[in-house]
Parts: sequence; C-alpha cells; structure tokens
Amino acid sequence: MPPAAHAIRLQTDDVQRRLTTRSLGRSLHLFDEIASTNDAALTLASVKAADGTAVLAERQTAGKGRLGRRWDSPPHLNIYCSVILNTFQFSRNPSWMPLVTGLALSEAIQESCAVRLALKWPNDLLCRGKKIGGVLCESSSQGHENLTCVVGFGINVNGRGKDFPDELRSIATSLHQETQKFFDRNILVADVFNRLENWYDAVESGQFERIRKSYTEACATLGRDVQVSCMDGTTIQGTALDVGRDGALLISTERRNRPFATQGRPSIVEIRAADVQHLR
Repeated sequence: MPPAAHAIRLQTDDVQRRLTTRSLGRSLHLFDEIASTNDAALTLASVKAADGTAVLAERQTAGKGRLGRRWDSPPHLNIYCSVILNTFQFSRNPSWMPLVTGLALSEAIQESCAVRLALKWPNDLLCRGKKIGGVLCESSSQGHENLTCVVGFGINVNGRGKDFPDELRSIATSLHQETQKFFDRNILVADVFNRLENWYDAVESGQFERIRKSYTEACATLGRDVQVSCMDGTTIQGTALDVGRDGALLISTERRNRPFATQGRPSIVEIRAADVQHLR
C-alpha cells in the first residue's frame, strides 16, 4: 500500500522523471536540511552552476523572506526551492522576476491542487486573503556582463494550523488547510518547474504584453487602495491602477503624498521594488 501523500519525502528522481523542461531542474540539489536554499544557490552560481540548476530542501534553518524577514520552514511539509538563472533578459527586466514566478506557481497550484489563488504585487500568493506562498529574488555578478539571478520560492503545502507559529496563524494558510487533502510535493515541484521554464522563455523572447495581460488578470492588488513602503523609507498611499510593461506597479497617489503629487493633482508613481500593503 503506497504511503499517504503527507508522508512522501521529496525525491530527486521522482521530480525529474516528471519534467518536460530543457534545463530547469535537470540539475537538482536536494537537502534534508539547509540554512537557506537561496544562499546555497548563490554559492553554486559563484562556481558557475548551469542555468536552471535548482536547490530544494525538506527544511531550512534560516529561511529568508523579503526585506530580511524570516521564512518559517518546518520539515517535510512544504516546498522550499531556489533556481539559478543566467539570463540576459532578466538582468534587463528585474521587475518581472518575482511576477512571472508568481504566475507559474499560481498556475501549477491551481491545476494540481484545485485551489484558487490571487497574486499580490510583487511576490505573494494569496488564498482567501491569506498568504500561501512567496518569492524572493536575489542576484550576484560574476563579471562585468554576467549577472546571475537566483529566484527562491516557498509554498505552504501540507501544514496544519498547529504547524504555523502563533503569529502567522491568522495571516497564513496551506493547501492542506484549504482542501483538507495532503499533496505529493514531488508532483507539484515538477509542475512548477515546467511552468517556470515556459514563463522564463516568454521573458527571454520579449513577450511582455502577454506576460502583463496574464499577470494583471491574476493580480489582487490592482484596483485596491494600498500603502507602499519604499526601499528609501518613503511611504506612499494611493490606488493601484495597473502593471507597466516592465512589471512596475502604477499607483495613483493622493494629494497628501507630496512631493509625488504635482500641482495639487494626483500623479502616477511607478513602483519597482517595495513592500505593498492592501488597505481595507
């Protein structure tokens, strides 16, 4: 009798035999425990690991979210993964990195697990307003023109309410909590890799209008009043209107957001890297 899905460990062979990719996931490093998959991927990138190399872990002891936040990483429940991209287009269009990754994750989850998701610009996956996954993009330079991107992502898969820290239980969820089912993570990881490569190919070939259309249809941030905490410490409030061709979030600001407002009229601000909070 096969084991229940929640008892199935991640297996390199089980993931790779389901791949339809050319490169993504073909070189796959699986760890039972690691500090951070992003850190491991950056180390591999520094010794010229092949494009599409992936790092996957059952547990992280120092998992990272955006803005230095900790990513809670209990063992054998979820997906913690990072992939290496040695790509010209991503170095020219970094704003698209978390967005197309979110698209791929959302498609894979909705298809494999029948859970409806929405995307929160720039890097969160939401289910009924709660966080079910996230993306962290980092880069390193290996020479004047060689920029390597590492795209890390986490998906809450088989965790139950008791598996979350107290401070996360009201704002985070998992695929199991939403469906009362357990899922084979090997199947989901392979589906994510297959869809990731398709969307990365779309970036490489410059299909930005197609990408923008797909992202805006899935983005829960658009049309919402938002508060944006910029990297320089500035805070902006306004309405999220659209996503630009380069992936920037376009916000109509209010008058009190001077100097962003012009002559007392709301202006459009382009945000490329920031923390966004949906306001009720």
